[in-house]
Amino acid sequence: MKTLKPLTVGLLVSAFLLSSLAALAADKKAEKQAKPYPLNICAVSGEKLDSMGEPFVFVHDGREVMLCCKDCKGDFDKNIAKFVAKIDAAAKKVKAYPLQVCAVSDEKLDSMGEPFVFIHDGQEIKLCCKDCKKDFTKTPAKFMAKLSNAAKKAKK
Repeated sequence: MKTLKPLTVGLLVSAFLLSSLAALAADKKAEKQAKPYPLNICAVSGEKLDSMGEPFVFVHDGREVMLCCKDCKGDFDKNIAKFVAKIDAAAKKVKAYPLQVCAVSDEKLDSMGEPFVFIHDGQEIKLCCKDCKKDFTKTPAKFMAKLSNAAKKAKK
């Protein structure tokens, strides 16, 4: 009987920890599959996303949401439908990605696993990995011109 209690406690603690890890993994998977945020501004305040430092990012109903700061989350929660409608309206105007390769490295999009996808100035961007975003951010005009040229060629 004395060994049964510690064994039971150990099993319960293990089950709790494993269920927590499984929930965390599910959250990460949902975050990866979330639709990218289509605006360059906070949906709540209208401020530029980097105006308050790093944007506050979370996933709501399968879509990524970026706010200029954590304080805007309370306002978002008070009127979710209004802000989701604003995000969805912007998402409908996003231009599709015109290439089969990474805009930065020209590698196949799946060469490094799941492509890193985001939206910049109304254009969907797909990169082979998150590291390529650093290069994109340094000279976005260069890569946006590349995508624009590819889209024009595809229309012909």
